[in-house]
Amino acid sequence: MGVRLFALVSALAVFVLAAVPASASTSQPKFNPPKSFYLALGDSLAFGFQQGKFLANLPSPNPAEFATGYVDDFAGRLQGINPAIQTINFACPDESTVTFRSGQCPYTAFGFSLHNGYSGSQLDAALGFLHAHPGEVSPITIDLGVNDVNICTDTTCALAQIQVVAVNMGIILSALRDAAPGAEIIVMQYYNPFGDPTRNFVAQTLNAALESDATAIRGRLADAFTPFNVAPVAPLCDLTLICTALHDTHASDAGYVVIAEQFRAASGYSRLVD
Repeated sequence: MGVRLFALVSALAVFVLAAVPASASTSQPKFNPPKSFYLALGDSLAFGFQQGKFLANLPSPNPAEFATGYVDDFAGRLQGINPAIQTINFACPDESTVTFRSGQCPYTAFGFSLHNGYSGSQLDAALGFLHAHPGEVSPITIDLGVNDVNICTDTTCALAQIQVVAVNMGIILSALRDAAPGAEIIVMQYYNPFGDPTRNFVAQTLNAALESDATAIRGRLADAFTPFNVAPVAPLCDLTLICTALHDTHASDAGYVVIAEQFRAASGYSRLVD
């Protein structure tokens, strides 16, 4: 989760929607229950990152210390449906849609370890796993996009970067859908850890691009924005670590539980246990 995306001083005037890849399906999502593997992809939120834990465990933070993220919470709920399901978490802190497609994970470039390691790009690792386990993976969750816009401090740059996100996520999600036609793919929409209207609008603009790309591949959306930013009194000090001394924009343990609930709600898996 980045700070600079939400530090823009000017409101964005337009929504930038993703260009739908020519090969993408625009049909409605199909229900795909949990299978043998749950594949988690994305950035620091999927990793379960919290700055305090990271600093406390330097110089070699153990990925096992980051075990309270939304992936862990959602995986626990999946095990209530299928006790044998295994979680593979390739998420990389500081990952952008650009590095996800064709670069080394920025976190491992500094010598830090992931929950499930790999060489090359996260996309290659994901596609390699899906090809090695055909028909065995569902769900796939992913959060990407905020770090692409982190480089920006002005509106023009932000608009251009959201277009980059739109195009790259279209390519990424189409590749995942082609490799896993029978998987539930759920894309997270970001929250604004500061809660002000201008930065809310920035987050919503990014989320609109993510919605367009997810819809194009019959994906579902896990809306983290609404419970963090639309409540009558947004509980940001409870759901994020922004009010701590570190002013960490990542979710608190309670916030990660809320995000996991949004993934569960999006999946429709409650029909399997109710």
